[in-house]
Amino acid sequence: MPKDVILTQEGLFNLKAELDHLSTTRRREIAARIKEGGEFGDISENAEYDDAKNEQAMLEARIASLEDKLRSATVVDASDLDTNMVRVGSVVHVKDEAGKSNKYTIVAPPRPSPPRPSCPTSRRSAEPWSAASAAKR
Repeated sequence: MPKDVILTQEGLFNLKAELDHLSTTRRREIAARIKEGGEFGDISENAEYDDAKNEQAMLEARIASLEDKLRSATVVDASDLDTNMVRVGSVVHVKDEAGKSNKYTIVAPPRPSPPRPSCPTSRRSAEPWSAASAAKR
């Protein structure tokens, strides 16, 4: 069962653009490489052909992954979000000690990160930040 994917409008656009590029341009390029590799003769000992077929398999897996993400995607609109809580889609303004301001948009990771045993997480760190929860700490 696919997990829900939370995206900003820009993230959705980027995924669709990547899917379009991979399913059209890259597929044609790899198909041409497979055809070219097959013209070298015996495909059982043909490195160019094997390499192109392996690349085709990786491409098709990436296309399937993108299609799955797009099917389960939920798009968030930053203007509809509560400004007292930081979550995916929120725009956060941060000032450093020198007074320099930086703006960050919170986005979901494009794919799951591998577990990091050297950096354990707790339920507390996984909760969304809010002004009320910060006041309690």
